[in-house]
Amino acid sequence: MDKKLLLNDSLHFLGLSPGFTESELKESYHKLAKKYHPDSGEFTSDVMFLELNKHYESLKDYLLIHPEEEVVAEGSGGRYGDADTNSPSVKPSKDPIFHEYKQAKEKETKAILRYYEKRDLHPIELSENLNKELVQLRKDLEPVLSVYTEILKKHSTSLWAKDAKDSLERLKVWWS
Repeated sequence: MDKKLLLNDSLHFLGLSPGFTESELKESYHKLAKKYHPDSGEFTSDVMFLELNKHYESLKDYLLIHPEEEVVAEGSGGRYGDADTNSPSVKPSKDPIFHEYKQAKEKETKAILRYYEKRDLHPIELSENLNKELVQLRKDLEPVLSVYTEILKKHSTSLWAKDAKDSLERLKVWWS
């Protein structure tokens, strides 16, 4: 699906307008989750709840991947006005927690990519004696782990806390 179309559909589904904030995204999600959850909401099927989660993750990922980019929402059936007019744009959160998380995620990605490039498709070996690249990867990931841990400790209610927790859990594999 076209990324702009998905962005527009996600905005529409969550009832947000271009220029939404991180807190508006979270608030809208919680309101709709209560409505669409199959166990406690208005619907017995999980189809709408799954759709809500897809659109929520799309907008959350958008904020993570494109923090400096402005996307002008195009009109689709008149939902957002005429595409040729000066439509407001979706602006990423200026939340400092987001920026800490984003920088840590970028460092994590670069460190793991470097590791795989240096290993040149050799089997993964988690013994430091047999894998000098693993030693470097662990060293590169230590500041990332610190940022994720700090986000969890100091900002446990942030939108990014769950992602930080998931990242910490996922990165444990390098110390197994």
